[in-house]
Amino acid sequence: MADNSPDGVGVEQDIPRVPLLLVQKQAESLISPIDRRSDYYRHAALVVPHKPIPQPLMTIPNILTYFRLLLVPVLLLVWEMQHKYNATLCAVMFIAASVTDYFDGYLARRLKIATVFGAFLDPVADKIMVATALVLLAVSPPAPWTPQHMIAPVVLIICREITMSSLREWAAAAGGGASKAVKVNTLGKWKTALQMVSMSLLLIVREPIEELFPNSAGSTAFLTASRLAYVALWGGTVLGLWSLAIYFANVWQHFIYPETKKQH
Repeated sequence: MADNSPDGVGVEQDIPRVPLLLVQKQAESLISPIDRRSDYYRHAALVVPHKPIPQPLMTIPNILTYFRLLLVPVLLLVWEMQHKYNATLCAVMFIAASVTDYFDGYLARRLKIATVFGAFLDPVADKIMVATALVLLAVSPPAPWTPQHMIAPVVLIICREITMSSLREWAAAAGGGASKAVKVNTLGKWKTALQMVSMSLLLIVREPIEELFPNSAGSTAFLTASRLAYVALWGGTVLGLWSLAIYFANVWQHFIYPETKKQH
């Protein structure tokens, strides 16, 4: 641009640009491809990364998840204690963990304070607690069951959870339709409910009924509850395998015809 002022006749000058975020840029010429300053700012906002905002780790849902994880070593310690009510205490701790498993997710959605770390840790804490309780029940099941009776459902449940976790990890990496195909379905929720209820009952009935209810000596109520809980545990096992088969059916086409990721 020619300056016709007395101090600079015929001198080509550039229009200085207002510094953006205190960063001095080169002068802005009239022949710049960005013809408006607002366009420049919009372009700079897309190109220059902004400082990320950290998510809080000590939210109420996350604290409940931490509590569930901390219960695992406490459960192991109480299990080995030679105490009159150690079986009942173990059952109470497992039930408390099951309750927090529901409420941490509910509160995260209700209060809109879900975090990425919480989304990762919640299923991990759930699987660690369930696997620990299953192994303990397989080692020392309630009457009339023996470890041989518990081996099959325990192994099937743990193997199902490992396979499902790997499948979700693969689907997340694959992206696209694969990640949508492994979202939690109704069968998975019923599976979780049956397993939690049956395992809680199996832990409770490990305590002799006369220890909890002295006037009920000779009652077969705990034996009946133990049989029902064992059937429910198998029911949860079957639902878990059924839901796993459905997940595999949903993603099978992605194994045969994997989606090609776009090159940027």
